[in-house]
Amino acid sequence: MKLHKILLGCAAAMALASCVSEDLPKGQAQDMGRLELGVETLQPMKTRADVYTVTNFPVTIYEADGTTKVESYESSSTMPTPILLPVGTYVLEAHTPGIMERIMDAPYYIGRETSEIIKNGTTQSTITCKMANTSISVKFSQDFLDLFTEWTITFDDGTDNAISFTNAEGSAPATKYWVLSDNVDKINVGFKGKKADGGSVTASNTLTKLEATETYDGESMNFGGGDAVVVNVTPTDATSGLVNISITASIFGLDAEEVPAIIQFVDNGPLKPDDGEEPNPQPGDDNTIVLNLPAPLTFTMGEGSSLDTSLGDTHIECTNGIKSLMVTAESTNPDMVSSLVAVGAGYGLDFVEAGVEVVGNTALVKFFSGLGKDLSVPAEGDTSYDFPIGNFFTLLDVMSGTHTFHLTAIDLEGNKKSGDVVITVNE
Repeated sequence: MKLHKILLGCAAAMALASCVSEDLPKGQAQDMGRLELGVETLQPMKTRADVYTVTNFPVTIYEADGTTKVESYESSSTMPTPILLPVGTYVLEAHTPGIMERIMDAPYYIGRETSEIIKNGTTQSTITCKMANTSISVKFSQDFLDLFTEWTITFDDGTDNAISFTNAEGSAPATKYWVLSDNVDKINVGFKGKKADGGSVTASNTLTKLEATETYDGESMNFGGGDAVVVNVTPTDATSGLVNISITASIFGLDAEEVPAIIQFVDNGPLKPDDGEEPNPQPGDDNTIVLNLPAPLTFTMGEGSSLDTSLGDTHIECTNGIKSLMVTAESTNPDMVSSLVAVGAGYGLDFVEAGVEVVGNTALVKFFSGLGKDLSVPAEGDTSYDFPIGNFFTLLDVMSGTHTFHLTAIDLEGNKKSGDVVITVNE
């Protein structure tokens, strides 16, 4: 089946005035050219997502390396027509306003286009933005709603990246837009529900694109941006008279191409344990210790101070009780390392070499208080704790580079588990 593309262009951006006859500024005619630029979206046919105007899409023009900014516009509607640029190759980017988060209530579009500016000439280019997240919807039959009073449906991609729908979201929950991990070829669906008579029911299923309702020539079997998963949950009666749950899904793909863009990505954290449920364990020990780590986070200098600090939360679970939680920091920016050493030394803390013990450390509480942040530290024997890496956002906000926080948790039985939180700050 051929992929049908629905292009939803911005009328203002696409009705570009002709500027071929316009004179270039004097003294620049030998090395300047014109760019007429439009922005549009490629709408997945089967997601039935709302149509969003592209006039508010921020637009950035980069050098050919794709990272060095040349021009930046708050929205496509504020771009001049034409844009005057030195002769050369440029990468043009547009995206939905804001930073993409791991779970959103609306689709996020982004796209890139390479364009060549020629001397004294006019180049016409269009940035086609594609949906970068996967839509997940849940539908319940009336029989299900009559039978169950409580439920939790969890989707995970096998990498501690999960989302859930609960009865608190009502009988017709809104679609969630989810950024999956790379190279995910299956999604695990788990169900746990409580019936009106007090009984409980559990069920699970694994979804793959091999069972997709719609596929397209050359489409990848991995889930990705633009795909849509619609899950139907229905109770069924087994021969024994016990209630079973049927979990079926319609899976709609987009196409084989990946979004050709470098995106800013904010992870709003892994799911916390719910009502005593065990969190998704990481491999590496007997799972008496669990580190739920946020995915790598990227933002631009100046944005960190306004970010929600919970985006950096690391959730630790220790069945046997926490004995130690060590935090060590490193950075590609020497100034960041120097700052951590200097600021930490005033509180007797060494983030760079020896690391800092979090358990019972009142000096660490004072350190964050000096940054204007509140922090509570766990006591030895506590079984869970959230360490807010986001409390460092204010300090990182003026330090470009890749900053890595190494965490090692040890329980009272001597079990150990380590993990990293990586934060990249662009200039």
